[in-house]
Amino acid sequence: MARFSLYLVCGLVLGAVLVNAISQDPGYVLVTWGDWQLETSVWLALSVLMLSLLLLWFILRALRTTLRVPRALRRWLGLRSARGAQRRADKGFAAFFEGHWDVAERALKKGGAHDEQTLLHPLYAALAALHQGESARALTLLQHAETEGSAPVSLIILARAECHLKTGATDEAERSLEQLSASERKTPRAQGLRAKLAYLQRDWQLLIELLPDVRRAGTASDEQINVWERESWIALLSEADDSASTAVSVWKRAPDALKASGQPLWPLLLDILQQNDQTDALQKVLQERLQQQCEPATLEAVNGLTDKQLLKMKKAMRRWRDEDSEGRCHAVLARIARLEGDAETEAALWGEAHARQASASHAAGWADCLRNQGKETEAAALEAEVLAGLR
Repeated sequence: MARFSLYLVCGLVLGAVLVNAISQDPGYVLVTWGDWQLETSVWLALSVLMLSLLLLWFILRALRTTLRVPRALRRWLGLRSARGAQRRADKGFAAFFEGHWDVAERALKKGGAHDEQTLLHPLYAALAALHQGESARALTLLQHAETEGSAPVSLIILARAECHLKTGATDEAERSLEQLSASERKTPRAQGLRAKLAYLQRDWQLLIELLPDVRRAGTASDEQINVWERESWIALLSEADDSASTAVSVWKRAPDALKASGQPLWPLLLDILQQNDQTDALQKVLQERLQQQCEPATLEAVNGLTDKQLLKMKKAMRRWRDEDSEGRCHAVLARIARLEGDAETEAALWGEAHARQASASHAAGWADCLRNQGKETEAAALEAEVLAGLR
């Protein structure tokens, strides 16, 4: 308020000074232009000039406001267009997530002008077509996107490779993936596609190298990865059937999960070593296996060893006596006892094996042991008991 009062006083003083100056000397201005001339006072000329400038300012402001209306209208229309494009994009991506591939493709192909589309529009439109089984249309969409430059080339290459893999065109998929740079081939998506390609091409070594990264990135399901891993190691081991050292090397490099009991890798290794008569290598892997597990396939392989090798398995077998629910371990130890000439221990072991599981093989081994000890009557009675049980 004090400032306003000060301005008011200053204005009144300035006005009084100006009026006094005008009354004492109004001044004189002469403007000539050809035959035309204008005579007036200085103060009137200044007033006309000020009014003219003020009028010009109003005219310019009015013109600027008038010209700004179409621009605002265009901006409003563009905003509506962008909102419509965004709604279509949201609809397309939601349909893609829900698995409505036809709806997703139509919505994403209607993205609008190029400046209203993102690089995801052509890619997901092509993938939606691919999920409908229309690989040719998907490839056409990708080619169109590549020609217009509406998406990065690396992403188009990955989508094109996926299209080829979907149709089983492994050669075309390989050529597509070869166009990627070294760093682009290390992306999770590229590694997942390369793993699938390696599986289809039966390139087991490459597949094994890629699986850790694929598992870590989660670009394939755990179930699918487990299938790839199991089949690749089985195939590698099967291809090494002509060399015991190679087969053992493959076995040692295999994941621990595939070495567990019930997995096909261990019986396959035993078959390879037995078929190639690699008894020394077989004995070594059996001793290593018995340090961790004892399963029927291992005991059957131990029974196939020579007498000299079987004697070396005694220490490894004895640790499993308490866990031998089927009596197989006791039966092997009974054979070892016979080789050592310990008839009493042999008979006790056969009896324990038969007690844990009354089988024909245990009864036959026990009966043979009794006959060697001169106990023909007991052996015959045991055999008769087994025959009666089989009837």
